[in-house]
Amino acid sequence: MLRLIVGTAALVGLVLALQGQAHACAALRATARIDQFACGSCSAEGEPLETVITEVSGTALIFNGNAAPTLTSMAVELQARPVGTTLYHTVARQVISAGGSDFPPARIVQTCNGPITSGSTAGRIRFVDANEHLLTFDQAKIIPLGTYALNFIATFAGPLPDLVPGQRARVRIITTAIDTDGVHPCSIDADGNGTVDSNVKTLIFQKGVRVPLTAFLVTP
Repeated sequence: MLRLIVGTAALVGLVLALQGQAHACAALRATARIDQFACGSCSAEGEPLETVITEVSGTALIFNGNAAPTLTSMAVELQARPVGTTLYHTVARQVISAGGSDFPPARIVQTCNGPITSGSTAGRIRFVDANEHLLTFDQAKIIPLGTYALNFIATFAGPLPDLVPGQRARVRIITTAIDTDGVHPCSIDADGNGTVDSNVKTLIFQKGVRVPLTAFLVTP
């Protein structure tokens, strides 16, 4: 069903340079792209639906050297940079955890940098495999040894006027996992079960992207 809604989304991106030795559960690189879709005749029970859907498809590459980490959450932020400035600001965010992803309702996930809340544009995150087949959270949360490609598709339903067609934007990906190994872990209730988890790490990926000039037209 997701493929029928959003069409084909290829994963492209720029490799980020590595600095120093890769530690267990370390951020290696990210790829991401933005596509936009328009539906001029979509409705639900006679009521018009949002006519613009922004889709972010991408991959977060995580290196795991010798630990057995488990993903507890991911956040995907869309960030815009006003013309004439160098500072990005977040215009929309989706999060996913074992508790779900669809926004609304508002969802909160815990990271080593503090809580992150979804909003304010409706949407969700879905994990997919290399062939873009949907995965459940439980299927994607186990981070194996070596380099792990965490593939995702995040959707944002509704207009995002801060994303100017043809201009640069940024995708910020935030992953949190428990039972990690390496430097600077934190201790928080990362999985929301009421107990404090140790050896928690939050990894942040940032990828510059360009806002598409036109939206793909889809029909119901």
